[in-house]
Amino acid sequence: MTGTGLGAILFGPTAVTILGIIVLLFQAILLAHGGLTTLGANTFSMAIAGPLLSYGLYLLCKKLKVNRYVGIFLASFLGDLFTYCITSIQLAIAYPSAEGGILASAVKFLGVFAPTQLPLAVLEGILTVLIMIALKTYANQELQMLRVNMEER
Repeated sequence: MTGTGLGAILFGPTAVTILGIIVLLFQAILLAHGGLTTLGANTFSMAIAGPLLSYGLYLLCKKLKVNRYVGIFLASFLGDLFTYCITSIQLAIAYPSAEGGILASAVKFLGVFAPTQLPLAVLEGILTVLIMIALKTYANQELQMLRVNMEER
């Protein structure tokens, strides 16, 4: 799970991009996860593409007057999945299949990510909704300061 959907809804995609780069640097340096050589690709998929899609979907759902919590779920769920679709495409470009090229390789990478990432994306969507409910209950004034409208529709 990435948490970028929640961050994008609360702070916007630009702030999440900066936070994402910081998190990815910490992961690469302190945890040896991801690495410095893949920082650009990881930043694009996890700190730019995912948050932009999440934020765009959240705004679209608000504009279409979709139930607030359904919109939050969709934004978080699809933002998480999109992150790993972008990662699959990046890996396919880096490691094209000898037979079938980039497209065949992308299908293989998506096939590897889908079984693990789909349930995690569902969990991320549910967790994001639960966090937003908790924030509305215990930190509604702060949400209003962030201009996150949680009023009833």
